[in-house]
Amino acid sequence: MHPIRVTRAARAAMAVTVAALTAGGIIAAATAVSAAPQPKLHATRLSISNKVIAHGRHHVDAVTGVLSSDGAGLANETVALEARTDVKPRWKIVATGATGAGGAITFDVVAPKTKTQFKYVFAGDARYRASHSNVITLLPVR
Repeated sequence: MHPIRVTRAARAAMAVTVAALTAGGIIAAATAVSAAPQPKLHATRLSISNKVIAHGRHHVDAVTGVLSSDGAGLANETVALEARTDVKPRWKIVATGATGAGGAITFDVVAPKTKTQFKYVFAGDARYRASHSNVITLLPVR
């Protein structure tokens, strides 16, 4: 057997070619994975209501809601209660919690000193789309 002589320039060119083919294969595989269809997210609906709980001097509102998809309640999903006042018009998360068996969630809110609006917000997850409730307004107790 006779040794094959290859110049340094030829070796460098072969190394660049191998690297390019390898990188191209990796990029092609990555493109194929990212081009895979995303799973369809289920639409959600979030309701909100309140009920005044008055006893003695302490006034509390029970702010309740239900998170559902296709008419069925969604259990163990995280929902945030957001609030804003006339003084601070930006929404702020005031509480978070997990929905119960039928998708229900309730927070007790002390009657506000100024007019305050509340809404529930569901951020969504791998199976369900994000949603938010309508806005309710609580007025101060006089």
